[in-house]
Formats: sequence, C-alpha cells, structure tokens
Amino acid sequence: MKYLLLITISILYLGCGGSSSNCTFQPFLHNLLLSEYFWADKIDKSVNYKKYTTPQSMIDGLKYTPIDRWSMAITKEENSNFMNQKSGGFGFAYKKDTNGDIVVIYTRLDSPAFKAGLKRGDIIEAIDNQEPTLEQMKIASSDINKSSLFRVYRASSDEYLEIGIVSQEYTFSVTKVSTVSSEKNKTIGYMRFDSFTATATEEIDKAFDYFKEQHIKKLVIDMRYNGGGSVVTASILLDKLIRDRDEEIQFKMVWNDNYKYKNQVGRFETDENSLALDTIIFLTSKNSASASELVINSLKPYLGDRVVIIGSKTHGKPVGMEGRTDGTYIYYLVNFVIQNRDGFYDYFDGLEVTDGCEVEDDLTHQLGDREEKMLKKALFYIDNNHC
Repeated sequence: MKYLLLITISILYLGCGGSSSNCTFQPFLHNLLLSEYFWADKIDKSVNYKKYTTPQSMIDGLKYTPIDRWSMAITKEENSNFMNQKSGGFGFAYKKDTNGDIVVIYTRLDSPAFKAGLKRGDIIEAIDNQEPTLEQMKIASSDINKSSLFRVYRASSDEYLEIGIVSQEYTFSVTKVSTVSSEKNKTIGYMRFDSFTATATEEIDKAFDYFKEQHIKKLVIDMRYNGGGSVVTASILLDKLIRDRDEEIQFKMVWNDNYKYKNQVGRFETDENSLALDTIIFLTSKNSASASELVINSLKPYLGDRVVIIGSKTHGKPVGMEGRTDGTYIYYLVNFVIQNRDGFYDYFDGLEVTDGCEVEDDLTHQLGDREEKMLKKALFYIDNNHC
C-alpha cells in the first residue's frame, strides 16, 4: 500500500516561535489569509484587529463569503481526536423530525450508543425520565462518565425500550462491510464509510481484502453521512476502486497563483486488493462532502456512467486545506481546489445524482439493510441499469 507525499493535513508551525504566548493570533491569521488562502486577492489588507476576539470570528469576518463555507480554527486536541478517530459523548447523531420527535439518524460504529444497542430510527421519548430537548441531549452527552437512561420507541418492532448509555471518551470505527443479493441474485459488495480519517487506511485495507475474497464486481459505497477528511485517505481508497492505472492522475490540488509551486498530483497505484469493478454506486446526501466528493469526481473520467450516484445531491466542497498552527490553534483555511484528471472541479452546488435516482434517507431501516430505500434503489439499478 502506498502512503503518498500528499501533505493534506500537514500541521506546520509558523510564527510566534511555535507558541502563541508572546503574540496575538490576529496578525498571524491575517498573514495566512493574505498569502496562502486560495482567495487571498479578496482579503482586505487593512484590518482593525480589535474587532476580532476569537480566531473563528476573524475568519468569518474576512473570508471570501460568496464561496467559502469551510475555513475554520480548531484546537490541537480537537484536531488530534478527529484524525485518530477519538471522540467523547454518546456517539450518535439525531434530529427533530416533522412531528417534533427526536429521532436517531445513526450511531457511530463502536461508540457507547452503538454498544448499548441504540439504533437508527429510534425515537427518544425521555432521557432520565424527562421529556427530551435538543439542549438537554447536548448537555447530557457532554457530561463525560455520567450514565443517562433513554426511553425509546422502536417502530420496527413496535416496542418501548429503556437503554442506559454512559457518556465517555471512545475510539470509533468508520467502516462496515457486507455482501447483499439483488432480486436477480447478483452478489454486490456494500461498504458503509463514515469518514476519511487519517487512521482509516487499515480499515479500508481489510474491507477490500474481504471484497476481493468475495470476487466483488459491483460495489455500493454508502457515504451519505461522510463529511470528508484526509485527501491521503481518499487517494488510498481510490487505489482500491480501479486496477492497472498506475501513475495515471487521480486528482490535482491547485493553489492560488502565488503558491503554484505547492500544486500536487495524486496518482493511482494498484494494490494487491485493488478491484476491477463493473459498477460503483455511491449513496449520498447533502452531508456527503469534500473527500467523499473528491473520490466520485476522480473516478468519473475513467469509469463514466459506471459511476452512479443515488440519494440526493452532495454538499459541494471541491476544496482542501493544509493546517497551520501558531502553537495554540490550528487554522484550516481553504488553500486549494481539487480537480479531477480533466480539470473539472466546479461543483460548489454539489454533485448531482444520476438521472431518476433521487431517494430520501430512510430512517425506518438500518444502514446496509437491503430494504433501506437508497440501498434498495442501488440493487434495482444493478439489475436493470436504471433507477
């Protein structure tokens, strides 16, 4: 397996001697915006630093707002936790539905909620014997090492359950694989892939060992909740999806005119478990972003209509960042656009689904269930070559 010299998350120490204790963040951040930021020519050169009391407020006040929805500042701990698949809390996502109920969207693999048995589609009726609110859920999740009792209604079995979950620090997984059969008895690989973390490469390798053993020719990759991550991890996933294209271009990372020397190219390299696939179907939503979109866009010049998108239009983030730190904060400013082999990257409004393949997220079934609407549509497409 290759490990590219694509330093997408290269945390470089610049200014302040590696520590921000003797200087403020404002001049450091302003300099980054005036130089390495992709839209540096749009940034005001004269700025009243006193207006900005936090790095994020300064980024929000100065960034190129017509396009940039992503530049941010985070702590070194937050960055480390994400890249190493560490988090804290219960480990599930939820939303309020049209009825006002709080519904579980998904549980992170191997999280406390996952291990306790909470499931996608569960309706939370009470938490610690109180009517749940979004604020209450947030507070309980942040109270590390405290157990909370959830009363949930599970429609799939028409039953009420009480589930105790301890909010805690945990390490999560991002990949789950299986095979499913279509109505015409075709065997299809299914891969749930939740995030392009830097440590996901071992999980990816094991997943494609499994698919190779199963002689998979048609693959469904479920990235409906995958907001992206490391471009290096994306490049490694791309190596698994195409064979015998060694040294051909996967994608190009293109900086602003003053930093052209930093432009880089990702190239294919065939691995032992790379697949020769007939069809690749991606299940997507507005939450599918960045590296998720990069993978889809990079495959299009090589596989054309054999790359299928089912679900809803993606987020629209054809850009990437290199981390810069002053010793306290890590600044992820948009540094480059990510083009495919043919130079295409203009999908700021999202990648469109394949004609006729719009499908809403189906919370009444688990991810990977062949009756779940997105996956069911993918299986139909494989049998009939249309949605």
